[in-house]
Amino acid sequence: MFSLNLNNVEQRIREICRRTVSENKNFGIMFRLMQHGKIIVDVTEGVRDPDHPEPVNGDTMFRLASMTKPVTSVAVLVARDKGLLKLTDPVSDYLPGFDDLWVGKTIDTPEGEKKFVKDYRASTTLRVWNLISHTSGIGSGEAGYVAQWQIDPKYHENLAAMAEYLPKNFPLDFEPGTRFAYSTMFGGDMAARVVEVVSGVPYDKFLRDNVFGPLGVDDVTFTPTDDQYARFSRMMNVNAEGKPYADDSLGRSTFERLPLTYFCGGASLCGSMNGYTRFAEMLRNDGELDGVRILSKESVDLLHTPWIPREMDGITPFDDWGLMVRITAGNHPWLPKGIYGWSGAYGTVFWVDPVNDVTALLMRNSRRGDVENADLAGEFERAMYSSDNN
Repeated sequence: MFSLNLNNVEQRIREICRRTVSENKNFGIMFRLMQHGKIIVDVTEGVRDPDHPEPVNGDTMFRLASMTKPVTSVAVLVARDKGLLKLTDPVSDYLPGFDDLWVGKTIDTPEGEKKFVKDYRASTTLRVWNLISHTSGIGSGEAGYVAQWQIDPKYHENLAAMAEYLPKNFPLDFEPGTRFAYSTMFGGDMAARVVEVVSGVPYDKFLRDNVFGPLGVDDVTFTPTDDQYARFSRMMNVNAEGKPYADDSLGRSTFERLPLTYFCGGASLCGSMNGYTRFAEMLRNDGELDGVRILSKESVDLLHTPWIPREMDGITPFDDWGLMVRITAGNHPWLPKGIYGWSGAYGTVFWVDPVNDVTALLMRNSRRGDVENADLAGEFERAMYSSDNN
């Protein structure tokens, strides 16, 4: 049985941070560990920008990528608390066209290319909870993952345009609710569009008015200001010879060159350590922070309650899944049961440990293809929980 061990934990975490910078896995990194609402460890290493060396700090802005997903689940749950929707509602109640979905297949074209096409009409109703549990089938398999990057950029103008395009043109990887498979963008994106429809306001405004504004957070956003851009952590990458360089290929985009008008509920938020910490702390504190309630306790419980049967295809042995958060099962190799959170493709991670009243957050930005974020997150986890800590 593994348990939280804070003895000399700052030293262990500092060593991990120093090594990732010295091994050119990122220019700068920050790890924060809190318990009972107080900072236990706050370690920074490296710089925000290698050309203008400024230490990483709590106000440095990072591209959060898929750490956007738990925010979108919270937005859906806020809408639920307001009586605007039910998690079991058919998505077609809010998004026309989603009552006529197709499951797809990959074919070989005469030109020798692979193409993802409609195969048969789906017989299972797509429901709101499917969008935020990776059971929607929308861009949730190998074929859909590849095909999503081939969609004409004009449909990324906004969520409404994509919600109109998908049911007519983009087949599912599987019948909704029959498999678990990670949806990179479109599950979260369509959930965000549902929130827009039921609330009558753009998704970014809904988050400002109902989540980040009440939390007193300015530095988590889809649309960074000039000041926030000036605080961005530059992306680490390596060239063919393995030499590190600052990769500015994303420009001002917050995720994979998507336009800032497309509030990608699956992957487009950027934010600071200080800003996202308040979001994570709200979850740890059952939906409330500093006397301000964002979510009902019931909705927070729904977020980190396993929704997927363990026998469902796609579930791994050590993890359960809630609403856009991974939950550790009771047989995890080094983590206690019930820890929940998620990560981002550019290196960010957060988790909440309800049993030990802990939140932990890692901020860094890297596009190195040979650096597995899960491996680094596991190092921090074992530094906190492994039974052989001294």
